[in-house]
Amino acid sequence: MAGNAIPDNLRRYLLASSLTVPHVEAILLLRHDPQSRWDAPALAARLYLPERRARQLLGELVEMRIFVADASTGQYTYRPESVELASLLDLLADAYTRHLVEITRLIHTATSTAAEQFADAFRFRKDE
Repeated sequence: MAGNAIPDNLRRYLLASSLTVPHVEAILLLRHDPQSRWDAPALAARLYLPERRARQLLGELVEMRIFVADASTGQYTYRPESVELASLLDLLADAYTRHLVEITRLIHTATSTAAEQFADAFRFRKDE
C-alpha cells in the first residue's frame, strides 16, 4: 500500500459493494474472533445502533456471504463464502486500521454516487 493507501482490488470492491461504515465495523468485530457468535442485541450495543438496524445489518452481511446465520439461535458468525472474499476482507481490516479516513471517504463516495444515480433515474429531462 505504499503509493496508494488502498489496494486497487479493495477499492473496486468497496465501490461496487453496498458496504457502509456500520457494515465494516460489524465485519471487523466478528472477524476479530471468527469462532464467536453474535446476535442483534449484542451487535447493536457494541456498535451503538438500534437493535432493528443491527438485525438488518446482520441480514445484509449474510446476503453478501460474509456472515452465516444460525436460524435456531438467531446468532451470526463470520464465515466469508470464499478464500478470495476472506482475503479481501483481510485487506479491508488492515487498510481500515491504517487508513481509516481514506476508507471511510471511499465508502461515503460509493454510497453518495449510488444515491445520485438512483435519484437521476427519476429526473425528467427536456429531451424526453
